[in-house]
Amino acid sequence: MRSLGLHMRLNGPLMAVAHRAVALRLPIFQSFFVNVVTNKMIQPTKAEADAFAQYARAHFSQLYVHGSYWINLASLIHTGYTVFKKELALAQRLSFTHMVLHPGTAKGAVTKLAGIDALARVLNSINTIEHGLVIVLENTAHGNLAVGSDLVDFSLLFEKLDKPERVQFCLDTSHAHAFGYELIDVQQQDAFIALIDECIGLSRVQLIHLNDTSQERGSRIDQHAIIGHGQLGKASLQRLAQHPALAHIPLILELPTLELDQEVEILNEVRQWL
Repeated sequence: MRSLGLHMRLNGPLMAVAHRAVALRLPIFQSFFVNVVTNKMIQPTKAEADAFAQYARAHFSQLYVHGSYWINLASLIHTGYTVFKKELALAQRLSFTHMVLHPGTAKGAVTKLAGIDALARVLNSINTIEHGLVIVLENTAHGNLAVGSDLVDFSLLFEKLDKPERVQFCLDTSHAHAFGYELIDVQQQDAFIALIDECIGLSRVQLIHLNDTSQERGSRIDQHAIIGHGQLGKASLQRLAQHPALAHIPLILELPTLELDQEVEILNEVRQWL
């Protein structure tokens, strides 16, 4: 059965997030390792990490850690590589299966291609190590030197990877719309999916962040909305989720802060689409 999950905000113990996910009947979830209250990376004890890992293996088919925004592997300066390695190691300890990363921005570079080269070097280096996680790169919403908003960037990146099979792709619908891709018109949505196949390969699409957005197409602003209350709307998101080329891929909803009953209502509605 196709998996549906939520991005869960970490404002306390990670185990509390896992318990909440189970209560919501989620086979998967996504979370940062940075606590939203303290703005610090969590540091579980060995006992806490072991207990979480055991619980995770018993209750979830996949677990996605979203790399923190301190990580910018496409940068030529201030890459956050140390943070990246710490989060990757912690994900291993906690039995997370995937790490979702924004490709980053080519800070300190004159051209975006230099950022793509920098990102490829880091991925090639880290993939010489058996870290056990699937690295999942997500398309972003921004322009200029941001890597991965334009899907062609991924085509250039994969050509530079020594082990491209160890890097997968996450489609974020809100980001795609904000960058300028047309997802509402039926024919244009089909053309967008065909472009993913051309630039990345549909076999590499590991995850979909099924998100609505309050922003106009091409705004380059990343701001999510409740599904059906944004510019994309329910009909286009449902059609994309049900598209034959994507219908097997796990979905994560990254919702604004809502009450529990609102989350349950949205989850139940999206479950009806699957």
